[in-house]
Formats: sequence, structure tokens, C-alpha cells
Amino acid sequence: MASVQGLSRHGRRARTPFLSAAFAPLVALSIGLAGLNAATAAETKLTAENRSALALTVYNQNLALVSEERRVTLPAGEALLAIEDVSDQLRAETVLLSGAGVRLLEQSFVTDLLTPQRLLEASLGKTVKVIRTHPQTGEDRLVDAEVLALGGGLVLRIDGRIETDGPGRIAYTEIPAGLRSEPALLARLAVDEAGEQRLRLNYLTSGLSWRADYVARLNESEDSLDLSALVTLSNHTRSDFTDAALRLVAGDVNQAASPVMPRQELQMMSKAPMDEGFAGPPVSVSDRYVYSLARTVTLARGETKQIPLMGAEGVAVLREYRFDSLVSANPGVEESGPVSAAIVLELTNTKDLGLGAPLPAGVVRIYGPGSTDGGQGSGDQPLFLGEGRIAHTPEGETARLRLGSAFDVTARAKRTAFERLSNRSYETAQSVTVMNAKTEAVEVLLVGNLPRGWSMLEESESHEQETANRLVWRLQVPPGGQTELTYRIRVSN
Repeated sequence: MASVQGLSRHGRRARTPFLSAAFAPLVALSIGLAGLNAATAAETKLTAENRSALALTVYNQNLALVSEERRVTLPAGEALLAIEDVSDQLRAETVLLSGAGVRLLEQSFVTDLLTPQRLLEASLGKTVKVIRTHPQTGEDRLVDAEVLALGGGLVLRIDGRIETDGPGRIAYTEIPAGLRSEPALLARLAVDEAGEQRLRLNYLTSGLSWRADYVARLNESEDSLDLSALVTLSNHTRSDFTDAALRLVAGDVNQAASPVMPRQELQMMSKAPMDEGFAGPPVSVSDRYVYSLARTVTLARGETKQIPLMGAEGVAVLREYRFDSLVSANPGVEESGPVSAAIVLELTNTKDLGLGAPLPAGVVRIYGPGSTDGGQGSGDQPLFLGEGRIAHTPEGETARLRLGSAFDVTARAKRTAFERLSNRSYETAQSVTVMNAKTEAVEVLLVGNLPRGWSMLEESESHEQETANRLVWRLQVPPGGQTELTYRIRVSN
């Protein structure tokens, strides 16, 4: 019987001790053909070589629909298939296997994989071979050993003695039934006629996901930007997906329901500036958007790949300086600040402003022009200005990107009057002073969330009312100057 021997780096046979409780055993496999054939004689294996078509529909939520076709020649009657090269994170309850002239009798997903520990566990109470090497001559000798126990360490019976440690390696004459080197989907079929079959396999799997990553570069006047989007596609399964048709679904799905499937009556929704690598603009399907890649893609196990999704030039943006926490009717707040304004870029997703395409959720990284002083940091070297996350943004909606804080635009607020009218009502007055150290005038937004039962008694500037309790003041602040807002509010609960 053939066996595997350990060699030292100098080419001599190396002594390998049995497992102590802290270390796994070194396993030498010696597999007889008769034993292997006996374990698999009733199976017909389908590997990636049998695959004639493959498609991936990948969602944002660590979820993908795998659709493939495999060709196999089967005899009439009952056939047992072992479908290999499937995702190790396959969700067995979602498997759909079909074909013309075949009927599914039963199916199961086997994940009991071949490991040194599982070989020992499967050999518990059985006899295995131990390879012992003579320390002087280096000669190997095979002895029989019964596996008595594994918990807390390996216990063997050899020549009537109980041994827990010693030099040697374990050899197995066959792979125990049920153990496999990789996950497999087992399917028992009833086949009407012998011949080649085209089997269609669909299943959901975890471990595959995608996201959108955006890069935007502002122009010098900071009123427009060039936007490009990349798809970041990740494969955290142990499977390779080779030459797969790819679709990306933007939008969350309820994973207790059926996956989104394309329909004949799909409606093209936009003339979006899609990258030429995609088959066209996104398509609306069941309130989600589907992006289809024009070519096949190969995604190896553990691989993260980026694919251009879309690009647009001269997209109009509005730069805002914003304070969200200074306006208050809270009787306990007397003074706050100074605080810096938040820098917010507002992008409206319409064709006339340069976009008009559904934008998948993702992170937008903003770059601006470099300095123009002629030094080493001159204008063709962009500066990173910040990043913000956008939600799924359909055409016609507005996305706001918070990039950080402004150094030169600050504000402070203080309470100037307070009067308690009753246990349930009071009046309060406040002033907010906005300071602008820039060399050009800026517009500043003061946003306040007021309690229920408020009423405005007086104000130095008119407000806009976004919601029942949300007010916005737009203040013009001159260069190197300041602007003050004052208001008085009554609150009755």
C-alpha cells in the first residue's frame, strides 16, 4: 500500500509526533481505488466543466441569485447527481433544479468536508494504519491501531497497549462515506429517456455583494463636478464564478420573499450616461433598478473587483454652509458656540442639471482643484475635500453630501430673554450671529427643530417652513463681516 512520508528540509525522513491535545494530527492519506469507487459508483459528478451557462444576479445585501445550466449524459431510470463547484454558502431551501424529461425525487446539500479532524471522527471505533519510522534506520513500519477516543486528545490501542502520544502518522485506506473535499448538491432524479440532459440550477447564496463607489471632482468655481461611479463587486465564497453574465440590483429586498426576476415587459426608464461596459441604462423591475453588464465577468473566490458603472460631466451642484443645532427653543439652553458651519453639497438628479439617472446607494468621495499659487501643490494636483454617503437616489430626487466643517464660517447663539407664562407655556428669545472670514459673501442656512405647540412672535428675517416643526433661515453674510438673526417664540404644550 502506498503511503505519504514526511521529509525534512534536508531530504531525510522527518519524525512526526502524534497529536497532543493542543495540536491537530498530521494526516497521510492512502486511498485505494477500490474504496473510492465503492463510495461513488452510484453518483454522476457534475463539475464546472459541465457548465454551459452561468449568470449572477447580485444584490446590495450580501445576497446573490446564481443561475446556471449544466449538461450531462444520464441513463433512463433513477440517477444520483453530485453537483460540485457550487457556492459553499448556498441556501439549500432556495435550490431549484429542473430539466426536460427529468423529475426531482430528493435533494440535499452536503457540507461535511474532508479535514484531518473529520477523518479521525469518522474512524472512531475503527482500525487505522499507523506509519512508524525507526529513529536510526529511517525505515517505515505499518501497524494497526484502533481509534478509542478523540476528546481532549487522540487515544489509540496498538498491540494491546493504550497509547496517547508517540512518533508516527496515520494513514487511511479510504475516504469515509459522506465526507467530501468540497460542498456538493446531491440530487436524485427520475429520468424518462437516456441521453444528454440540460439541467437548469438556480439558488440563492450569501457571500456575494456589490456596492457603488463614486468619485467626484469639483471645478474651480465649485458649482459643478464630474462624477464617475464604480461597481465594487466582492466574492467572499469559496467558489469561482467564471464567465458569468452579471446583473446588479439596486434596492433592498425582503429575504423572506422570492428574488427579483426579469420580465418581458421591462420598461427603460432613463437615458443615463452609462459606461459602455454595461448593456444600457438601468431597468426598473418591481420597484428596483437592474444594471446588466454587456460582457461576462470572472469573479474568483476571495476576489474584489471594480467595474465602471457610469460617468457624467458638468453636473450642477449647490454648495451650502449649514448650521443644524444653533436654533433652539429649549428653555435650558442659554448660550452655544462658536461652532463651524457644515459644508454640504446639494446635487439634484435631473437631466437638465447633468444627470437624470438612478444613483445606487454608495459613498461619494469629493476632490477639488489644488492650489493655484504655482508651488508644488499647484492646480493639476487635486485635493481630497471629504466624502459622504448617499442613499438610493431616483431621478428627480436630491442628494446631500456632508463634506466636513468650514474653517472660515462660524456662528454662536445666545438666549436674550425668557419668560415663564404658566406651567405649560413660556416665551423665549434668541440671537444667532454668523461670522464670515472669507473674502467673498456666503449664504448660510440656519436650521431649527422646534417643539410642538410653537408660534413665532417676531423675527428679524423671514423663515421657510420645511415641516410642521422644522424651520430654515437663509442669511447672506458679507465677506469679512457678520449677520445676526433674532427671533422670539412662544411654546404652549
